[in-house]
Amino acid sequence: MSADSIWDVQTGVFAHLAATSAITALLAGGAGGVLDHVPAGTAFPYVVLGETRSLPLDSQRVSGNDVTLTLHTYSRGSGMQQARRIMAAIYDALHNIYFSVPNQTLVLCQCLDAETRLEADGLTRHGIQRFQIITEPV
Repeated sequence: MSADSIWDVQTGVFAHLAATSAITALLAGGAGGVLDHVPAGTAFPYVVLGETRSLPLDSQRVSGNDVTLTLHTYSRGSGMQQARRIMAAIYDALHNIYFSVPNQTLVLCQCLDAETRLEADGLTRHGIQRFQIITEPV
């Protein structure tokens, strides 16, 4: 496991989400609404690739990674419906789906949990999804 393998996973997820029209059609910026850094003035709704955690899955034969990646959905829609629709599209795009991960072979991608909350500003809906992504080097 290396820092690059975690970056490979993030790069693969980012590219896959940005290329999934069922997600980008719901975002204010289309494919540009999938972010890993949120510039000031970004229009709602958008999705941000957030925190990662990685555990090595090394054995005598295989060197792999078990990455947990957190995705954040931000919406200013009335109620939770807009955020939940985006989260459902993300789930459909990633859960038990194969997609390309640079320099890695994707073994498994599954949703571990999801939650939605109203932020302290009383306007922003915040969806949080955690995905387990297991890979092996090519």
